[in-house]
Amino acid sequence: MERTPRNIVIDASVAAKWFIPEEDSEKALEIMRRYSDGRIDLYAPDLIIYEVANVLRYRPDVTVETLIGSIESLIKLQINLIPPSTEIMSEAAAKARALDLSIYDACYTVTADALATNLVTADMKLYEKCRDAKTVFFLKNLGREWNMP
Repeated sequence: MERTPRNIVIDASVAAKWFIPEEDSEKALEIMRRYSDGRIDLYAPDLIIYEVANVLRYRPDVTVETLIGSIESLIKLQINLIPPSTEIMSEAAAKARALDLSIYDACYTVTADALATNLVTADMKLYEKCRDAKTVFFLKNLGREWNMP
């Protein structure tokens, strides 16, 4: 697969902003709109569903009904979900140790590498630890340091 801005891996910090109005939610929603319009393709490790559900679960302003509806909406978007494999998990374990990342965060970066594409995150800690790779983009910088088709 060619490394192109058309193919993007997103993490849970971006997807959660589709359901929680907060800083940079509009930028996250623009990514979703471009995916829905067919201008970009979105990928993520399948753990994104669980992580977004967990983020919403711990928000006191999110009811159980809203949580369930949000997860249904996320699933209906049909993002290209990548299941775990021995190769991805082995690389994630090595990257997690090397960069002091959680296994979860390492799975997003390794998935982007495996697909020869870029990762977009709203997680400043993840971005800071991976910024030397030049393939991890910070959501806040959309339109300034990077653009989408």
